Amino acid sequence: MTMKKFLFLLLILACASCTEDTSIDPTLMPEATTEGRNTFGCLLEGWVYTSGRFGLPQAVSQTDESGYKVIITAPVDLFRTFTLTLTNPVAHSACAYTSSETLGDGEAFITRNDGKVISGTFQGGNVTEGRFDIRFVDNDNDGGGGTAIAFLSQRHGLFLAETSSFFRKVVAD
Repeated sequence: MTMKKFLFLLLILACASCTEDTSIDPTLMPEATTEGRNTFGCLLEGWVYTSGRFGLPQAVSQTDESGYKVIITAPVDLFRTFTLTLTNPVAHSACAYTSSETLGDGEAFITRNDGKVISGTFQGGNVTEGRFDIRFVDNDNDGGGGTAIAFLSQRHGLFLAETSSFFRKVVAD
């Protein structure tokens, strides 16, 4: 009888010390912040989609002959990543965005864009409410979009290296 009481008390103590991780709740929209918290969420046909559980959203800036763009990618489940391409996003103003047919095209209001963080809200197409607050991914010198980690073999004089989407050979000194 004493052992059962001990196990019962141990179980209660273990349950009381547990805390729920509420940092990413897929049923709630993220707060509308401007601090670079790497959040993305939207209401799409009445359903909440947020990133964070299946990877963090990323923002990459790009300048080409058609102008300045910011491309936001946000993994929202195992098989789906939403992409928004913002055209000429300037802080405290509206800009157009294009997306896949799932989200549809619409308009975004940019609350912050200082080259380090882009934040704002968006709606249009199938989205009734959306928001993002994302730190930019550093572009490397060759103009590649984003950073990936390459696990290269040390056997052949190669190291673990940060690379663009194209793998580059890193030779040992």
